[in-house]
Amino acid sequence: MEGIFIYWFGWGLWVVISFFWPKSKKRFWSAFAILSLLILLPTTLVLANTSFHIAYLLFSIYLFFKISKEKKLKIFHSFIASITIGAAYAGFGMMLIFDPVVELIDSRWMIGCLTAIIAFLLATTFYHRLLLAISGLIQGELLTGLVSQHHLHMGRSIGNLYFFDILAIVGGLFGVVWSFMQLSSLLGKLVIKEQKSGLLKQSS
Repeated sequence: MEGIFIYWFGWGLWVVISFFWPKSKKRFWSAFAILSLLILLPTTLVLANTSFHIAYLLFSIYLFFKISKEKKLKIFHSFIASITIGAAYAGFGMMLIFDPVVELIDSRWMIGCLTAIIAFLLATTFYHRLLLAISGLIQGELLTGLVSQHHLHMGRSIGNLYFFDILAIVGGLFGVVWSFMQLSSLLGKLVIKEQKSGLLKQSS
């Protein structure tokens, strides 16, 4: 069922932001953006005989605006790396169309895991990896959608619920990694604190 991951992930994130974040403008606009995205998910728009989902267009504009604020060298690296991820996404999508036997498990999980692995190999910081993963998915979805609509003549809108399900899976995978990083950092601080207290006891 397409859309199940993005709606569960989206509503869960909205609940966390709305009820657990401290009251601030950031909380309001973050919750507002997620709610608007969920509302606009089914809505489509036709541009130049190509069908797009409005949520996909707005999300793409916001993401590339964030990338444009990076340094020039990082922008070039992000461009090349995101194209690599986009090509992997599009290639796997075409493979699923012409040879669906490769779908060993749910293809959304296969593409999501592949995207996350490539992003972690091509970048060093957590934030940069996340940007690369999402921008690569956006480019791959655009390429896959254009080929599907204009060459294969399939009724597939660019940025549909299938795409956002993959986006939610990638976001969930990064969320798990971030949680492990925070837990590891916390445990490291506790170990250092215990070692310091032990040294102080020995010296006294």
